[in-house]
Amino acid sequence: MTLDFLHIILLVLTVCVLFYAVIIRRRVHIAKKKASQRVENRLKEEIRIYKDALEREKTLYENLKAAKISKPEPVKTGVQNISVDANVLLMEQKKLEQEKEEFSEKNKRLWDMSLLIQKEKEHISALKADIEQKHRSVTDSIRYARRIQLAVLPSQEILKNSFSDYFLFWRPREIVSGDFYWMKLSGDILAFTIADCTGHGVPGAFMSLLGITFLNDICVDLNEETRPSEVLEKLRSCIVGALSQDMAENEPQDGMDMALCILNLKTKKLRFSGGNNPLYLVRDGELTEYKAVKNPIGYHPKPKNFEDTEIDVTSGDWLYMFSDGYADQFSSTTKRKVTYGRFKDVLTKAATLSGEKQSENLGVFFDNWKGDFLQMDDVLVGGYKI
Repeated sequence: MTLDFLHIILLVLTVCVLFYAVIIRRRVHIAKKKASQRVENRLKEEIRIYKDALEREKTLYENLKAAKISKPEPVKTGVQNISVDANVLLMEQKKLEQEKEEFSEKNKRLWDMSLLIQKEKEHISALKADIEQKHRSVTDSIRYARRIQLAVLPSQEILKNSFSDYFLFWRPREIVSGDFYWMKLSGDILAFTIADCTGHGVPGAFMSLLGITFLNDICVDLNEETRPSEVLEKLRSCIVGALSQDMAENEPQDGMDMALCILNLKTKKLRFSGGNNPLYLVRDGELTEYKAVKNPIGYHPKPKNFEDTEIDVTSGDWLYMFSDGYADQFSSTTKRKVTYGRFKDVLTKAATLSGEKQSENLGVFFDNWKGDFLQMDDVLVGGYKI
């Protein structure tokens, strides 16, 4: 339950209390008015009857006097001694006094409740201010962590100097991301990758820092003999060792999915190896998928050796690597995922455009598909034109 919702509940309770007090006051006033009106009407009626009786007796007396009757027969007037019913008035008075006492007691309870509500409001306001302050502090820390994460990523100048065009469509779900890109250039040999770490946000960002650090160490002697499958094997060993992963049940086995390419910029020979993440190549409007080994870069109960795929690329080819965040995004209208089929279609249709335009198209399609739905995961798509 959010603090704003608690404020709304307290406000509704306060309004109900005040409304109840007004109703009680109005009922007491109406009761008094009705009692007074009943007494007044009763007195008026008895006075009227009394006046009528007196008038009849006066008329009778005058008639008897005129007829010189010494001993007039007693006349029944139908009216006895007229008096206000003291018991009724006393009961009405006691009832009003009792209602007054009850109202006073309820008014006191309402006042005590109002004071309690006010104290609770002040307490909740203090808690809200404290939470907001802590939230700002945590958010500021995470924003600073994002600066650190961006600082350890390699400069995109390498991509500018190695490809005729490129783009990186990066949409972290939170401030920091578990998806990352990495590249290293050594002479004419370029290694580049897109990786998707387990989780997102701060845990994913920590995993990405581990991945970048290990890749820098593993590829310190990058050359034309370096095979991407060997890099992935070494990276897997580093991840398993660093996280002390074993076969313990119910323990999360963190790691990352990755597509890694090593390209000879001079000979246009490309070697690809992937752990769960494939590589797409679009040439002349046709998309070719190079599949990855179904194993993560991390612990797996049935590990498989990573494999290399050699590809001859030519000028104009577009290479695409990505995390699963784009294809797995749900729609706010259809409640369905983008799926890899639609994702391939978007990439193929946009391959004739510049890298900047392709990134824009991916963003427009993604936003239109997602609508008001929550972004499910970090999203990273890298496109590289030979």
